[in-house]
Amino acid sequence: MPVSPIFNPKGNDDIAHRTMWFGETTNLMQLNDVRYSWAVGLYMQMREQFWIPQKLDITQDVVDYWNLTPEERCAYEGILSYLTFLDSVQTCNIPHIKSSITAPEISLCMAEQISQEAMHNHSYQYLIESIIPPERRQEVYDFWRTDKVLLGRCEFVAGLYQKYVNNPTQENYFIALMADYLLEGMYFYNG
Repeated sequence: MPVSPIFNPKGNDDIAHRTMWFGETTNLMQLNDVRYSWAVGLYMQMREQFWIPQKLDITQDVVDYWNLTPEERCAYEGILSYLTFLDSVQTCNIPHIKSSITAPEISLCMAEQISQEAMHNHSYQYLIESIIPPERRQEVYDFWRTDKVLLGRCEFVAGLYQKYVNNPTQENYFIALMADYLLEGMYFYNG
């Protein structure tokens, strides 16, 4: 399955010919005339939900961490570890999914999601580095490796992504999309 070329002067950006996936785009980000108007609204909404981790006041979080029971602290650390892994893998995977998107308005949303996944990953690491005691941080980063349930979930979703990367067929592409929904809709939500 071919990936969209970076530069395609023979492409057709006319909205009547525009498709979400596997089309013949030039890759010009012309957003004055769009086929999928919902994507422009989604992009604007995504931009409004942007934050920078260092601008968050986590003073109370540091206090609260020390008031947790050992079991609650373990759960908190496990969640931070798991979410760090999930957003790391999303930052790496979404460019593969984006490579077959041919509607510029949807491509723009995907580019924003890549940026936000990286920022979320940075945010979780900011929490780990600011709240977790230094001697525990590496153990927290590695919790997804040592907890059998988290490791199994990570292996499952990453395996579906890797299947597409190794064998980029349309079927594997849509399996990777479903894995993306699984990660965002269940794995992330549970975290």
